[in-house]
Amino acid sequence: MNLPPLIKKTLAEFLGVTLFMTAYFGSLFSQSPLGPLGSAAVLGLAILVTLPISGGHLNPIVSIYFFSRREISLIELLTYLLSQFVGAVFGLFIAGQMFGIQLQMSNSTSSAEVGPLISELFIAGGLVWLFGRLSSTSKAHMIPAAVGLWVFAGTIFSTSGGQANPAISVARLLLDQSVAQTAGYVLAQLGGMLIAAVFVLVFADKKIKVVEEK
Repeated sequence: MNLPPLIKKTLAEFLGVTLFMTAYFGSLFSQSPLGPLGSAAVLGLAILVTLPISGGHLNPIVSIYFFSRREISLIELLTYLLSQFVGAVFGLFIAGQMFGIQLQMSNSTSSAEVGPLISELFIAGGLVWLFGRLSSTSKAHMIPAAVGLWVFAGTIFSTSGGQANPAISVARLLLDQSVAQTAGYVLAQLGGMLIAAVFVLVFADKKIKVVEEK
């Protein structure tokens, strides 16, 4: 089908996020010890499929990072963000239907604790650094596996569940997370993105300028 490039990119982001979120929340509901592995594998596969279409961002902080580098336009950023947040809610809805979970706004009023905030800062920063660093080298093809492995590890060693994705955090408002917790996590994720952006610049490969002799 001959669709405009922006429509294809937007659909790719929506479908990729929906697949990942269905697996993420499905593994959460199943409480299987292999859940983190399953959701990370789906994330890696979703990035693999969408990478040549939309860049395989599947995460608002990744899209914001590439917008800051002027690699995507403002229109692309806004459409990516919309498709990612809608895809997250749709994925949660699908997983909820699979496991018979009723979705409603959480009544919790608790705020995010320091430990989970540090977890989100660290994991989100690592994710963006991997994405940014690999995409700037000849190893961009390793992004799906690298990001999938990082998210799998982050889910296990963190105290926040390794969300590292504002779309996940916002979707969890319909499940078990308070507005204050969600706001704290999203701010921590954005902070991690900013730190990662600095390190991408620090470790950027220097381009050697060749001067021809006259």
